Amino acid sequence: MIRNTSEYMLADGSPRYGIRTTGLVPTPVAAVTGLVRVGQTADAAALLDAAELKLALQHRFVLDRVNHADAEIITHLRAEHPGELKEAESIVAERLGSPTVWMRGAKSAYAEARAEEAHNDGTLFRQLGAALKSLGLTVAMLVVIIGLTVVQAPPLTSLGIIVGMFLAARPIQKQVNRTINPGGISTRIDEEDAGILWDDVVNATLVSVLQNKDIPVDRASTTAALRGWNHTRYVGSVAQELRTNTAQP
Repeated sequence: MIRNTSEYMLADGSPRYGIRTTGLVPTPVAAVTGLVRVGQTADAAALLDAAELKLALQHRFVLDRVNHADAEIITHLRAEHPGELKEAESIVAERLGSPTVWMRGAKSAYAEARAEEAHNDGTLFRQLGAALKSLGLTVAMLVVIIGLTVVQAPPLTSLGIIVGMFLAARPIQKQVNRTINPGGISTRIDEEDAGILWDDVVNATLVSVLQNKDIPVDRASTTAALRGWNHTRYVGSVAQELRTNTAQP
């Protein structure tokens, strides 16, 4: 997603909510222990699009596999501070909505970003042309099928023509689809997985709520509660750099 406005970028050109990296290392970033404005995490989460969230989710299993104790620690932290947890959930819900609403908005953001990227790199007209070609191919196939029905062609002959037509059209359609969607990134995130990402934002927000109230939280709990969101933020920042060609070679 191209982010070159003041909403996304700081004055020095670095991402406002992403993580500046010099030489990317494919490991989750360390937990942030400094004071974070309450609501900042939810604001940052709202700027991630569906492709970035999908990539984070696809590698999310690594955290659960390596950090077995996190779930128990987070459960204890939540149970110990029910009032602050409710406050954190309210903050996240107000900014992101439900997990489903958040994912829907993220998909729209991705679609808009793709259109913006295509416009900026000159591929928009190529994509529009490919879309028209795909539509024309579909219409042509429908015309053939309707024509075979109208002339009452023998069933075996009709079947042979239709199968042959589909086989011949497959490589053409594949090439057209690659032009329309060169990235080929799936952005489908089901409700359960969306809930995992949403809870990660809540956990990180809970830490900021506690810190801003000067309620002490041990380092292990802070690290566990921030780990999921830090992972999502890290993957999102890498995806941003790759898609905007800002990563250093």
